[in-house]
Amino acid sequence: MELAGKKIAFDQDLSDDQLKDLHEHYTKLWNTLKQFEFKDDKRQLQVLYEEADNTHTYESGYFVLQIRHFGDQYRFDEYNITVNNRSVFNDSPDEYVIQLSNYKDWDEVTADAVKHATKWVQDMNKEAQKEKKEPKREVTD
Repeated sequence: MELAGKKIAFDQDLSDDQLKDLHEHYTKLWNTLKQFEFKDDKRQLQVLYEEADNTHTYESGYFVLQIRHFGDQYRFDEYNITVNNRSVFNDSPDEYVIQLSNYKDWDEVTADAVKHATKWVQDMNKEAQKEKKEPKREVTD
């Protein structure tokens, strides 16, 4: 993987130009992940994106696919995709971490993020179909 024309390695500090390039790619990835957004009469999926406050020294990007269930203010489902090049603790099945130095380019990063997002959205849609037949939760007003 290269950023601003320079190969990166795991846990390496990035230059200002590399960070700028990184955050431009994060915006493109966010726009790509927005293809999963939808809203129907029962649910809405939004793709949220957050960068750390100190973007000039911290390279993580956080992408959250969030499904809100209408009629139940406390119910939502989330899938988190964290992209960075440092060690990240990850022990949740609803979270995926992309370590940049393991990829050859941004097309590969994007394809991997889309693959994992697609699987999660499909799983959530299957769960929603099951709940139409056998609702698991009581709906509150």
